[in-house]
Amino acid sequence: METNDWNDAERRVERAQELFEQHKWQEALEELRAATNVNPYNASWYFNIGLTLDELGRFDEAIDAYAQALEIDPDDLQALHHLGLDLHQVGRFREALQQFDKAQLVDPAFEASYCARILTYTELQEHDKAEEMFYLARLYKDHCEQCYYNIGVSLADRGLHDRAIYCFTRTLDTQDDWPEVHFRIAKCYHLKGDLEQSRRHYALGLRQDPGDVDSLLDLSELLIEMKRLDEAGEKIRRAIELAPEEPACHCCNGRWLVRRGRFDEAIASLQKALVLDPTCPTAHLHLGAIYHRSDEGELARKHLRAELLLRPEDPTILWELGNLLLDIGETRPAVACFKRLIQLQPKNIAAWLNLGVAQFIRRRYQEGIASCEQALRLDPRNIRARFNLALAHCQTNEFEAALEHATEGLKLSPRDLAMQRLEFRVRALRMKSRIANVFSRLFRGGRI
Repeated sequence: METNDWNDAERRVERAQELFEQHKWQEALEELRAATNVNPYNASWYFNIGLTLDELGRFDEAIDAYAQALEIDPDDLQALHHLGLDLHQVGRFREALQQFDKAQLVDPAFEASYCARILTYTELQEHDKAEEMFYLARLYKDHCEQCYYNIGVSLADRGLHDRAIYCFTRTLDTQDDWPEVHFRIAKCYHLKGDLEQSRRHYALGLRQDPGDVDSLLDLSELLIEMKRLDEAGEKIRRAIELAPEEPACHCCNGRWLVRRGRFDEAIASLQKALVLDPTCPTAHLHLGAIYHRSDEGELARKHLRAELLLRPEDPTILWELGNLLLDIGETRPAVACFKRLIQLQPKNIAAWLNLGVAQFIRRRYQEGIASCEQALRLDPRNIRARFNLALAHCQTNEFEAALEHATEGLKLSPRDLAMQRLEFRVRALRMKSRIANVFSRLFRGGRI
């Protein structure tokens, strides 16, 4: 390589640095690639290409660039770390862990390798390993806001909301301008049922990042739950202004319009969401609910079946969808919804009970009895389970079992009029059955 070529490559790298600092990522990338065409043996230049591609959101290409840097210098700590981060970014979590492990071998005191693994293990649902990485990181650095954030994500994922809030709050000790932390805290408070604290943290986060559309929509849902509909409407309109082509904005607006009783406008908004994205979650669900309310059964069925075809995995959606399908008499898909919900939440008593109801309507009495018995195992004092089991055993002519459940139900709730009437009915049916059996035996014996 001639000296002039070498000097030209160095100048291109210097120019790329200036362009990078000016946020002119594409131009910086072109300069760096021109430099590596002249000198393909400089690991730091490939590393800089990786950083630039990261800024452009081109993570797969960045992965290749970091890999090229490591071919030249296998012990480049930063290249190993950034390669791991990008592999995590694209969902290649096991490969990401391999790079972080290599970084630890190069320098066991490199705290960032432990920090990053907290989040990667969280994505893999290996929360014990995530906690192990958190405490190993503390051996090399007393306080790391990113570590506290990452372990907060792990704790929140496990439903340990108080501990998660504590860890997220610790991230703000040294860096208070981190809106995502406030949004995470807000979600934890919402799940804890502390709606006002949730609202406060959404407001703090949006003060720092007023253009976060997802958080605007989350806040609007919270405000609807708090019955602060005017404020919710303001947030939704702001979200639509920021992202008019975002289907979730129009879907959220549709739900808000339903709460306002403006059903025609709600239908238009939900239909717009589906025009923008035919797979928009809950749009078909809410259209189905509107049409069911207005006794337009065929349209309700059409939209609820369409929602089911999207294979929802959100427990709230599955619950609402299952109940609506049950209401319109679509018991077979309702059973499918409740079964999937139970797979996600095995201790959801209401889901077990509604599964049982759907099975009873389909005359699958033994399956329904098994579902209600599971609900009773989860909550032995559940009156509804006792009531449903008594009814079901009546249908199968198992009157002793029916009476047992009705009697136990009355012990738990002696003033329950429905249970009183059911117990009386069960006793009457049992007596009728006994009399019928007596006459049947007499006829068979030829004594009449």
